Amino acid sequence: MSVRKRSGSGGRKVLKEKIIQLYEGFFRGECVTLGNLNFWEEFFLLKPKMGALEAEIGALQADQLSGVRENLNSLVHECISHLSNTHQIKVLYALQTLTGVVRAVYKKCAQLSGFDLVNFLIGFDRAEQEMSCLLNHINTFLIEDSPSCLKDLCLKFLLVLVTGTDNVSNNTLLEYLLINSVFDSLILLLSQADRRIKHGHQAITVLTLLVQYRKHDSSNPYILNLSILDQEMVLHGYCQVVTSSLSGYTDKYEESVKEGGGSGWLGTLSNMVGTMFIQEDSLIRNEKLRSHNPALMALYEIIHLNRNFITTLAHYQTESYNINTTNIEDNSVTVADLKSVNLLVTFLEYISIAMQDTKSEVADRNVTLCFIILTCITEDQYATALMHDQNLVFKVKLHKAPMRHRKTGGEVEPHGRSLVCSLLDLMVEFIRSHLMKRLPLQLHQLAIGCVHKVLAYQRRSRVRITYNWRELWCTLIALVKFIVSNESNLIKKLNVFSICLQVSTIFNIFITYGDTFLPSASCYDELYYELVRCQDVFDNLYSMALRYSMSGGEHKDTAMKVTNSLINIRAITSHFQPRIEAWLASQQLSTPSEAEILQVVKSNYDSLTLKLQDSLDLYESYKEHPHHTPFFTNLVRNMVIDFRQEIVLDDLDLQEVLQNFSSIQ
Repeated sequence: MSVRKRSGSGGRKVLKEKIIQLYEGFFRGECVTLGNLNFWEEFFLLKPKMGALEAEIGALQADQLSGVRENLNSLVHECISHLSNTHQIKVLYALQTLTGVVRAVYKKCAQLSGFDLVNFLIGFDRAEQEMSCLLNHINTFLIEDSPSCLKDLCLKFLLVLVTGTDNVSNNTLLEYLLINSVFDSLILLLSQADRRIKHGHQAITVLTLLVQYRKHDSSNPYILNLSILDQEMVLHGYCQVVTSSLSGYTDKYEESVKEGGGSGWLGTLSNMVGTMFIQEDSLIRNEKLRSHNPALMALYEIIHLNRNFITTLAHYQTESYNINTTNIEDNSVTVADLKSVNLLVTFLEYISIAMQDTKSEVADRNVTLCFIILTCITEDQYATALMHDQNLVFKVKLHKAPMRHRKTGGEVEPHGRSLVCSLLDLMVEFIRSHLMKRLPLQLHQLAIGCVHKVLAYQRRSRVRITYNWRELWCTLIALVKFIVSNESNLIKKLNVFSICLQVSTIFNIFITYGDTFLPSASCYDELYYELVRCQDVFDNLYSMALRYSMSGGEHKDTAMKVTNSLINIRAITSHFQPRIEAWLASQQLSTPSEAEILQVVKSNYDSLTLKLQDSLDLYESYKEHPHHTPFFTNLVRNMVIDFRQEIVLDDLDLQEVLQNFSSIQ
């Protein structure tokens, strides 16, 4: 039996705690239980030292593994056996020890190739029986009226399991969680307010990560169960946990705006001198954004999978916002702080802050996830109907990035509006504030895609909303102008014609079907006015697209589609421009007013001929696999790594534990 060599200090013998001496004996391969029938009863009365336990396992070399496997199997077996002990301190310490052992073995598994986790930890012959017994105990502790500290430790154990490997789908222990489901136990925590406040964030994180396990390769019961979940209290609890996480971020941002004299986190950056301070502040911002990825992933999965959840988007919530999360700083709200909020309102406000700076990879991933969620929402018929409901009005505070030509911060809408208005405002703001040489192509495509889906719904349902459509038109024209002006820089890296095609499709929807959803005839006049006013932009786009469509390059097909989609826009500009010039000549004017041009437009509709275009309101439905699979794989991998570093096991306070148990009794 191999024995680990330990260096001696050569001086006075250092006294060690009893529990640490036992750990050392275990992992030297010694039979520490010999001659003591009550060894395990005494062992689980000693307070575990997680740092020492994990260090002992971490120090094992490859040639020592076979010598300690029997002892480790025995330790795991006894930990599981003592979960049914009537002595509650022993139960808690057994679960804490087991959690530390599992985490340490996962780390060792990552270090050594060909390392068999299940065999080393439990043993092949009894793995299924032991895991079944263990997970039955975990379910019992989570469901029954157990102390809060025990439920918390159960959730930490599950988090250690689901974050054991960087790639969730390679985690072999999760197979046992498919056989012995913890789904019902987790959702029960969400349905009860007091438990949700303490454990809700951990519960939905575990659930979200379990959904990721081989989600495209095999049948995952957590995906099925989440998709058919229809318990109203659970769905509202789920909604409240996500809302709490996102509102924690927006509240902290608003506090920083007030403290910084209206500049916010990003504004503070521009006021600082020195790269060191800017980098440090960017790191803090990235850390804050990354800490909310689990809540966003949880929101994505339930919106993507569960149509019953859509109904919660329209509900007000009034609850204490002191829900525990791994980032306590972002959720340090007093229990007395009660306020009415709505998930979609909070989500839009969160995005307005998060999207202000997408230069870092962390921020780009975060905003991409937000826009994918909005894509799923705008594709859902019922969700879009809720956003257009004139009886469901909300005041949404959209924050804006600091720019030279405007003040920073955000303003609360003076009057409540349908949520679709705030959604359109958000997309317009993103496009307008992200015209940069390193153009975030995918984000622009997602943003314009959301606008397209909203217009498709309005056209099909003949819904008219009171909205300043000119803001949208001017923003889309500005985007096209920017792309054409920076063609040489952008075309080397991106297929910018895909965005241009989206923009021209949106204008064609307004031109062809605007009478079914624009609020008045004057809006049509304003649309034609903007098209004529910006004729040069569309002419330049046409020239650029025609050049690439004839060159035979990689963008040939998309460029050709752009030239074809501009037929009606060019027909409008070529129809009205000479008539406006003739009218100016007859009136001997050089600088006409907008009202005068609009009058010319109104009087010349009859002779305008346009081509009827079909399928403008059709779009490709969102599919995660295969297009977005790499994005989510990378995002979940980073989530797992972050969570693994944040799980603290050595924080059990004996006095608090005893109080927890006494309150239950």
